[in-house]
Amino acid sequence: MYSFVLWCEHPSESTALPPEPDHTAAVRLNPRRPPPAHYYAANLLTVVRTVLRRYDDILSAEERDFGCRIEALSDAAQRLLARLIGRAKPLLREDSLAYPEVADVESALVELASQGLIERSPVAPLSDLLDQLTVDELRATFWEVAVKSKTNKASLCAHIEARNPACVARWRMRRSRPWLRLRTERLALYQLLFFGGRGKDMTTFVMRDLGVHRFEPVPLSRQTRQFADRASLESYLGLLAAQDEIAALGNRPDLQANGGVVAELLERLWAPLDNRFLERRRSRALNRLGRNLERVREFDAALACYRRSTLAPARERRMRILHRLEDADGAESVRAAILAQPQTTLEADFARRFACSFRRKPAPTVELPLLGAPASIEAHALNVLTAQGGTGWHLENHLPMAVFGLAYWHWIFTPIEGAFVNAFQTAPVDLFWPDFFATRAAVCADPLRQPLKPRLRAVAGAKVGVANRLFSWRHCSADVIEAVLEAIPEADLLALAEIVREDLPGRRSGFPDLTVLYGPGEYEFVEVKGPGDRLQIHQRLWIQALQKRGLPVRVLRFRLAS
Repeated sequence: MYSFVLWCEHPSESTALPPEPDHTAAVRLNPRRPPPAHYYAANLLTVVRTVLRRYDDILSAEERDFGCRIEALSDAAQRLLARLIGRAKPLLREDSLAYPEVADVESALVELASQGLIERSPVAPLSDLLDQLTVDELRATFWEVAVKSKTNKASLCAHIEARNPACVARWRMRRSRPWLRLRTERLALYQLLFFGGRGKDMTTFVMRDLGVHRFEPVPLSRQTRQFADRASLESYLGLLAAQDEIAALGNRPDLQANGGVVAELLERLWAPLDNRFLERRRSRALNRLGRNLERVREFDAALACYRRSTLAPARERRMRILHRLEDADGAESVRAAILAQPQTTLEADFARRFACSFRRKPAPTVELPLLGAPASIEAHALNVLTAQGGTGWHLENHLPMAVFGLAYWHWIFTPIEGAFVNAFQTAPVDLFWPDFFATRAAVCADPLRQPLKPRLRAVAGAKVGVANRLFSWRHCSADVIEAVLEAIPEADLLALAEIVREDLPGRRSGFPDLTVLYGPGEYEFVEVKGPGDRLQIHQRLWIQALQKRGLPVRVLRFRLAS
């Protein structure tokens, strides 16, 4: 239950287009009190009206009619429909529908049925209907079924199904405990267009309004929508279907049984797409299919997938397969292409190591004996390092990503076409894409050409608590950020941001575990390794990048005391 106050967000400094009104005001909920009567219905209407306003020109007549029917409902019917959608079940018992904001449920049901938004007591599998009833309700409805009192529900349902024709059993249940089924199949399209994908649903509103998440306000409009026309929407839906088919084939597809399916998928995914958002999704689907085919040694088909993909790690996988097939010339050709224009730091590192015996410069390492079995090796290491003074935190990648995220906040939340599709995003859709910077360079000034510390302080003060996909405010609190700014020199923070900028996707993992501050200008980044633990490739690449920039970094390795 929730209480509420109204609050408004203000346009960010990147506002260039008028914001859509449905996104600018929200309800602040309190878990101890009920929400306003029209709360859930208002959220549903926000989705419907936003989609109708932003996409009416590419919706079919039937799709538009679905939204218009919801808009035209009475308040009571809208409230009940929103509640039914929140239940997220294919079948619902009518006697379970009791909501304080819906005074006359029966009238609302009649209205929803007349608009084709629900079916009352439709034909459904008998087993699904029986499953909705308790054991006592089953016995009351099918009283003549003689079974022992200790018989479990599954056995009781089996007895009922064996002794009653399905049509008769449904008729008996309809008389005492009617059910309904939602007819809101088109709502999935509305939610996809509103949220920009299948990862969010109506509960996102509740999480925002409870204060669990705060979002940066970004102006949304038809000019920046995700799908410019019906063709791009259909392409997207086709790619979603292809992804589902690839997932259904499993991680180790059987080509003997499903060769035709794989061939048809390859044909559908064969041609590159002009739309950068759609092209990335197409390449991701190809990479997943190729990796699954690789696992079952279907190398020709896997190579076909990787050749058509424009997204890492497709070229690395091609090199591995060609090497396995002893095609040295083919592998070298791909390697040369990677070195000429690497997509990620990891891809370039792989290509360099692939050619010959490769030995990295060893990371600076200190070994210490480990006494006992600490609950956390990182906490133990931090205690050791700060025993004589200083402070530190187990931040891992939150630190460099926070420095970068605060510096480039304006870049991250600048509304460009297709990057922001709803009011609940913690980053643009293309944050980790290779052309993220190129698409914004003409409209955003480079923050690294200005004094960095004042900018970091200003943005941290203004945006504290606003969700950013790059880092967590729980780890990088205002106190932590201020301590870091006091201890780490400007030039070093600038170098850290530049390292991230060089390969934003590749720098999301591998940063040393601990950030330790000893005083102004005295600090270090420390990777902690317990007995038998080894440095991973991402960790080695981060250490290598820090060393190259002259930033203090080392590995603290604990060995078992003899």
